[in-house]
Amino acid sequence: MISAVKAIYEDGVFKPLEPLQLDELTQVEVLIPGPAAVNDEKAAGLGALDDLIGFIRNAPVDMAEHHDRYLYDQTHDQPRE
Repeated sequence: MISAVKAIYEDGVFKPLEPLQLDELTQVEVLIPGPAAVNDEKAAGLGALDDLIGFIRNAPVDMAEHHDRYLYDQTHDQPRE
């Protein structure tokens, strides 16, 4: 079984922030993401969100009415298939 546990590192010891259902002296493996990995994940998510927000902020005033034209480069004059 794999569980994620939040802990604080203090005085050379990892201290869980919540009680754990573990027997004393149970061995566990602690995985610590490097600062670059954490920052890359945050940057990727925030970058995508910023792109979307930027698109909305800069949208033409008639975007809702003519969304096909803007999204698919279609005009209303084209026949439908």
